[in-house]
Amino acid sequence: MDEAKKKRRIRAILLILGTLVVVGAIVLVVWLVDKNDTENTYAIGESVKLGGAQVTVDGVVFSAGSNGGVTAAVFVTLEGEADMSRLRVAGGERVSGGDGALNGKEYAAAPQNEAQSGRYMLTFTVVENADTFLFIGEKDKVALGMAIVRDKDNISEAK
Repeated sequence: MDEAKKKRRIRAILLILGTLVVVGAIVLVVWLVDKNDTENTYAIGESVKLGGAQVTVDGVVFSAGSNGGVTAAVFVTLEGEADMSRLRVAGGERVSGGDGALNGKEYAAAPQNEAQSGRYMLTFTVVENADTFLFIGEKDKVALGMAIVRDKDNISEAK
């Protein structure tokens, strides 16, 4: 009988240890996923780090695009050197744009790749009547506001 009790006791201990290992593994996976899945949301005017550079969104202007779509002209100030292709808008794509002005300041057309310090205008297609965010890198985004265009003559500007 002693041998049977030892075997049952060992099985019970192994079952408890196995359960603790599985629970510990689940907790570790949840913690790692949560730790690496955080996004930071910034407002217009706040600086966001992109590599060794700082990107500041100065403003955005929504306008009626071709085929009834909406475009967003995003005005950014770059301090340092950064890859401009890492700036994107969810649900939209980057379209070629020219130079522009916002609040009396001139902005150059943003290059597709590397850029040096300066003021740039990026143009994206966006989803009409939806909250718009400019994603900077992997985990940072800037709230641009709601993409609303009342009509072609009355272009709204996010505040």
